[in-house]
Amino acid sequence: MRLHEDKYITLHDLNEVLSNAPRCNPEVSEMALWDAVGLVLANDIIAPFDTPIMPKAVYDGFAVKAGETPGVFKLVGSILIGQLPNRELRVGETYYVTTGAYLPKGADVVVPEEDATVNGDSVIINKAYSTGDNIDEPGSYAKKGQLLVSKGTVLTPYILSALLETGVFKAQFYNRLKVTIISTGSELVKPRTPEGALNEFMTGKVIESTGLLIEWFMSNYMPYVTVLKHIIINDSYDEILSSVTDGLRKSNIIVITGGTRPSGIDYVHDTLTALKPKYYVRGIKMRPGRPSTVAVFDDCHVAFGVSGHPISALNALSLLIEPFVRNMLSIVSTVPLPKAYGRLLESTEPGRGLWRQVRAKVEVDNNGYIVKPLKITGSSFTSTLAEADALINIPPWVNDAAKDLIVEMLMLRSRSFKY
Repeated sequence: MRLHEDKYITLHDLNEVLSNAPRCNPEVSEMALWDAVGLVLANDIIAPFDTPIMPKAVYDGFAVKAGETPGVFKLVGSILIGQLPNRELRVGETYYVTTGAYLPKGADVVVPEEDATVNGDSVIINKAYSTGDNIDEPGSYAKKGQLLVSKGTVLTPYILSALLETGVFKAQFYNRLKVTIISTGSELVKPRTPEGALNEFMTGKVIESTGLLIEWFMSNYMPYVTVLKHIIINDSYDEILSSVTDGLRKSNIIVITGGTRPSGIDYVHDTLTALKPKYYVRGIKMRPGRPSTVAVFDDCHVAFGVSGHPISALNALSLLIEPFVRNMLSIVSTVPLPKAYGRLLESTEPGRGLWRQVRAKVEVDNNGYIVKPLKITGSSFTSTLAEADALINIPPWVNDAAKDLIVEMLMLRSRSFKY
C-alpha cells in the first residue's frame, strides 16, 4: 500500500476540461428511424420532396371549389385520412373529408361541417370562401431540399414523428458508444436478494448503488451510449489495472467509481497514469467531486474516475461526463437534463471558484419555484437524496449566494403547484 506524495490535487477549470474532449467518429449505420431513437445523426436530413404531397384538410368538412361558394352542392362521397381520392371533383359536387385527408383534384377549400347544412345528398353553404381556406397546401410542412434536422442531433420521439410526416423513413446514425462501469471497493457487494442484502448490510458491507445510478442516468439522459457491463472489484491496483485494460479493449468509455481521493491512496490515479493517456486531469473545480479524473487515450477511448458516493457521482455525471461525451460526438441537440430555475428562500454557500452543489427542498408558488437549501455538510450523506427535491448548481463566479438569488437546479423529482 503506497501513499501519494502529492497530498493535495490541482483543481482544473471545468470548461477547460470539457474543451479538451476529443472528437470521436464512431462507425455509421443506416437504420430505419423507428429503430434509431436515441442515436446521433451522422448526416443532415434533407426533405426529399414537398410535403404534404397533395392538399390536405385542416378540419372535418366539405371539399369544394372556392369559386362556387356560396351554393348548393351534391354530396358524392367521402375521403378519410389515409385514403387517396379516386376521381376529380366536378362542378357542383362536394366530398366529405376528415381532418388530414387528401382533397380530390379540383377542390381548393374545405368548409367546416359546422358551417354547412346537409339535407340528404345536398350540402348548403351560405357564405363565400377563398382559395386555400382550411387546407394545408403542398410544401406547407416542408419544401424539397429543406434542412429538416442537422447532423449531431439525437433522434427523439418528437423529431421522429416530424420526420415521418415529411416522408423520411431512414437515415445514417453513429453507433452507440460502449460503456463499462467499474465499481471499486472491497466493502461493496451487489445485492441478489433483499434477504441477502440485509445480511451483508448487517455485517458491515455496503450495498453498491453508485454504479446503478450511473447506469440509470445514462439510459435516460445519454441514450447514445450503451452500458456493456458493470463489475465490482476490490481496492487493488492489479485488479483495477486488469479491469480497466480489458474495458478499454471492449468499450469506448470507462467509468470507475471509488478509489479516487484528493490525497492518500488512489489506485485509480496510479492505474490511469500507468496506461499513459494522451490527456489527463486529476481534480476539477467542483464540489462534491473535486477528485474526479479524466483520461483520454485516443479519440474514442476515455476513462473517468469519480467518487463512490452517489451524490458526488451524480454531480460528476451532470457537470462533467455527460457534457464531455456530448462534445466527443459533436452533439448539437439531445435529451435535456431536468433543469429548472428558482429563487433562493435563504442564503447558501457560494461558489467561490468551484461549481458547488447544494441539496434543496423546492416549493411552487405564483412566482415559480422557491428553493430552500438543506443544511447538510459532507458528501457522504447519501440518504439526503431521498429528502432533496433538487440539486442547486452554484457557479464558481458567484461569491454571494444570498436570499432571492435565481439559481439553476437539477430536479430530482417534480413539484406541484399549491392552490
